[in-house]
Amino acid sequence: MIFERLRELRNNAGITQQTIADILEVKRATYAGWETGKDIMPLRQLNKIANNYKVSLDYVTGLNNDNKKMKSKIGNVIDLNIVSENLKKYCKEKHLTQKDIASTLQTTQSNIHKYETGKCLITTIYAIEFAKQYKCSLDELLGRK
Repeated sequence: MIFERLRELRNNAGITQQTIADILEVKRATYAGWETGKDIMPLRQLNKIANNYKVSLDYVTGLNNDNKKMKSKIGNVIDLNIVSENLKKYCKEKHLTQKDIASTLQTTQSNIHKYETGKCLITTIYAIEFAKQYKCSLDELLGRK
């Protein structure tokens, strides 16, 4: 599914599911659900994974195939204000309304408003779909670059 690279990254690092679960401060079963695609990893945990392996979110989620290592861990914390500002910036550049985005992401305009105003963090699925549909970097959207 979306996170096919989780197992690949873990195996390449030579670590167990328990080890990465400990790093993420979750139970091994929770991590296993993410790695198998049974459950969707929250963006904050996805950010921790990318930081741990020093790769881009775009690579982890399959938005691109560039697995070059980043020089250092970046974007340790996802800042709601940065994400909301970036969402607004992309929408303005592409002349998109909240209604347009809601339709594309198959959600409500109210949800898009919450994401744009920083009331809550955009969900993983919507963030990835936004990046795909509007051809932007998930890393940039979340303020990692």
